[in-house]
Amino acid sequence: MQGLQWSFQEKGRGMARVAAIASLLLLASWCRADPPCEPPFGLKPAEIDQYCLIHRYRTGCLERFGYDMSRKDWLVEVSDFKGCTLWACNYLSSAIGELSETLIEAICYDPDLDRP
Repeated sequence: MQGLQWSFQEKGRGMARVAAIASLLLLASWCRADPPCEPPFGLKPAEIDQYCLIHRYRTGCLERFGYDMSRKDWLVEVSDFKGCTLWACNYLSSAIGELSETLIEAICYDPDLDRP
């Protein structure tokens, strides 16, 4: 009887360890270091919010292409950066309606102006 209780206790501890490790791995996968949103000078407050959304959508798009955006010195192909920027602009405009002319000209129309 004593031997059975011991094995059940050990199995319970083992399962608790597995659950704790799995929880930590899941939490670590949710935490990521996106590049900070640094809007260009001259945007209005509402445009800054929209710019940061475009920035976040673009970052997600580039991560889906396999780029590591958590590094400070990240590099991407120019064509991927432009493509993801245009996709982010289209996605945001379909969600909220028309974007401001400043955003369209400075960010969406010519992504090279926004490239770090």
